[in-house]
Amino acid sequence: MRETADVVVIGGGSTGSSVAWHLARAGLTVRLLERGTIASGSSGDSPGIVRQYYPNPALARLAARGLRIYRQWAEMFDGECGYQRTGFLTGVTQAEWGRTCVQVHQQQSDGIGVALYSPTQMRALIADLQVDGLAGAVYEQDAGYCDARATAQSFAQGAQRFGAVIDEHRTACRIHTLNGRVTGVETDRGRIDAAVLVNAAGPWAASLAATCGADLPITASRQGVAICRIEAQAEEAQLPGYSERKHGFYLRPDSPGIYMIGSLAPDDSGPVDPDAHRPQMGGDVSRRYCERAAQRFSRLSDASPVGSRVSFFDDTPDGNPIVGVDPRVDGLIVAAGLSGHGFKFAPVFGQEIAALIAGGKMHADLDQFEVSRFLD
Repeated sequence: MRETADVVVIGGGSTGSSVAWHLARAGLTVRLLERGTIASGSSGDSPGIVRQYYPNPALARLAARGLRIYRQWAEMFDGECGYQRTGFLTGVTQAEWGRTCVQVHQQQSDGIGVALYSPTQMRALIADLQVDGLAGAVYEQDAGYCDARATAQSFAQGAQRFGAVIDEHRTACRIHTLNGRVTGVETDRGRIDAAVLVNAAGPWAASLAATCGADLPITASRQGVAICRIEAQAEEAQLPGYSERKHGFYLRPDSPGIYMIGSLAPDDSGPVDPDAHRPQMGGDVSRRYCERAAQRFSRLSDASPVGSRVSFFDDTPDGNPIVGVDPRVDGLIVAAGLSGHGFKFAPVFGQEIAALIAGGKMHADLDQFEVSRFLD
């Protein structure tokens, strides 16, 4: 006897598990398939930064919705998301400043908690910050970080409580279609019949979509985050989160004296097979990341690498997510190609996809992220 569901969600990261939670809460029968364990893919190694400022106004509004949910997690979800408020600064060069001011003023009018900081205000916030080459920054008081693995597990456990079936260690091999619409999915443990399928498979989303002729322009890139330690007693207070294109890095604080530092430099990432072994970052690479951040924060000048996280981004050509119906196959919905930003939007994507499947439509802010933008 074949297994059945109203909806099959493929991918147990933060996005897929959020979709499963919202669908199960709405009363649909849901199967969530994960080739490993919940959050064992990209989500589990994510630094989990939550912030709101994006040059794209739609992304900024979506990220602001996501941050509000993370801040109010206990009001809706079981378990923990681990939200920690740290604040976040985005360093801005003189060439970018005029455009950034326009964007921030627009986002403030949308009710988003962002502010423009001068170099003097930046130094007042962080005494050891070197501001050379910066016109100022965008500051987000309520930004911070979450535990991405705990978040996905909270979603999955809640979905299960609402009746969803969570299938870990079950790989989706092929999407079945008939006369142009989804009929189910073939897995390594047999077929599941369903009229709706949500492809939230992250770096594996493109290969899965290709099995039903609905190719997606998603590639995987390897990403590393160095974990560095300084002497905790040497600093008065933890740094806030920080990001800057000029020096090509971002960071967030962790436990006292510990920072996670990632790269924004194109040379530090590149296409990779997501099924290949994920080695740890070498100590020389971690030190290079620390040295890059130390150009801005003198307290990091003697930081020592103590670990790393290595994961994948599922990238699109324009660096924006693909979310919504795939017009080529009835019943196929995509929530992938998140380009390293997916955790911020995961609660919102779950809400919107559930509303879509329930017979409504997604918010207009998501219109520009449909797969149709890549189709002839």
